[in-house]
Amino acid sequence: MKQLQSFGRFAGVIVIGAAAYAFAKFQGSFVSWFVFYTLIPFVTYSVLLFFYPLRDITIARHIDQHHVTRNGQVSIRVVLKRKLLFPLLYVVLMDKRVHAKREKVERNITLLGFRKTYEYTYLLKNVQRGEYTLPEVTIEVVDFFNWIQKRKVFTVRDIFLVYPSITTIVYESGSNGTSGGQQLSAYMLAKEATTSSSVREYAPGDRMSWIHWKSFARTSKLMTKEFDEQRSEQYTLVLDCGTSETFEDAVEFAASIVASARQNQSKLTMMTASDHPKVFPLIQSADQTRQALVHLAKIQSEGIQKIKLPVEKTISEGALLLITGNLRMEFIRNLLTHTRKASTITCFVMMADEKAAKTLEPIVKQVKTLGITVKLIYPSNRSSALNKAVTL
Repeated sequence: MKQLQSFGRFAGVIVIGAAAYAFAKFQGSFVSWFVFYTLIPFVTYSVLLFFYPLRDITIARHIDQHHVTRNGQVSIRVVLKRKLLFPLLYVVLMDKRVHAKREKVERNITLLGFRKTYEYTYLLKNVQRGEYTLPEVTIEVVDFFNWIQKRKVFTVRDIFLVYPSITTIVYESGSNGTSGGQQLSAYMLAKEATTSSSVREYAPGDRMSWIHWKSFARTSKLMTKEFDEQRSEQYTLVLDCGTSETFEDAVEFAASIVASARQNQSKLTMMTASDHPKVFPLIQSADQTRQALVHLAKIQSEGIQKIKLPVEKTISEGALLLITGNLRMEFIRNLLTHTRKASTITCFVMMADEKAAKTLEPIVKQVKTLGITVKLIYPSNRSSALNKAVTL
């Protein structure tokens, strides 16, 4: 169909040239010949453009950053190259991108002329969280009067991720986890579950980090620390991916907890409750943290009726942290069926403003009767939201 339309346009150009010649031949006046000779360059160029091969053009795309944080910016450069020295007038570059199942096209029109190389750079500002796919670049060339149009789609696939923003979180546990009764932060308890209790003589094979340097300074004799095991805290983080006004805030809050857990070497398991639920057990290594953050970058909200928990995973120990932007009893009861021996359950409800808190008061009371701690999280108190939230 497109080839037929293209040939029809070409035939139309020939007809215009032939009609102008016939008019000048039979009319014979200066004006008629002037019109004919004026049209010759335009008709000739249109005919040559019709035969110009667009396969002579190559397209490349360069993205300055493939991993960006929400509300950041991304610079994208599209490079056009060709070999033939044929003048191209109006060239339209259309760079297509897809985000959250929505398509957008970045357009640029240039008078290329005889240039063999052309670069076009555009900037995406305040990019939102998610996976951006750039599948193709479309080139369209036209003549002076739009008689001839040629279009070619170049498959140039690129992807970049926009991660949720990370907020530094202050997190203290209400438990007295040390043998001396001193209160430590939850993440400190979740580091190495050992505390130096005494020293002994150095033995081959002991780690250098275990050497007690103060004793060595006093006695000039190598001594090694001995450790007593201590209880560590484990956490299971559940993110409710149901549709809500504050879903983006919920994702950012979950990402902040994951990042903080990695920095403090905490034992954290992350679950996402969605149409396709996923579990990230015991996130400890840098690669596991990256996989969890990539999942949080890509995940989108789902209709409440589609939300389900991973049926193969039951929350059986440690503290449970639930993050939601839409508190509802049906989901809470479903969550409790997957919770057997969780020491504590804390529900963080992401709020847009304080006015919405009044409408939640009845359901908050119902949730609290089930032994669940409910904390309303506003943008102003997000960084300290975990302060004394969990008691083990």
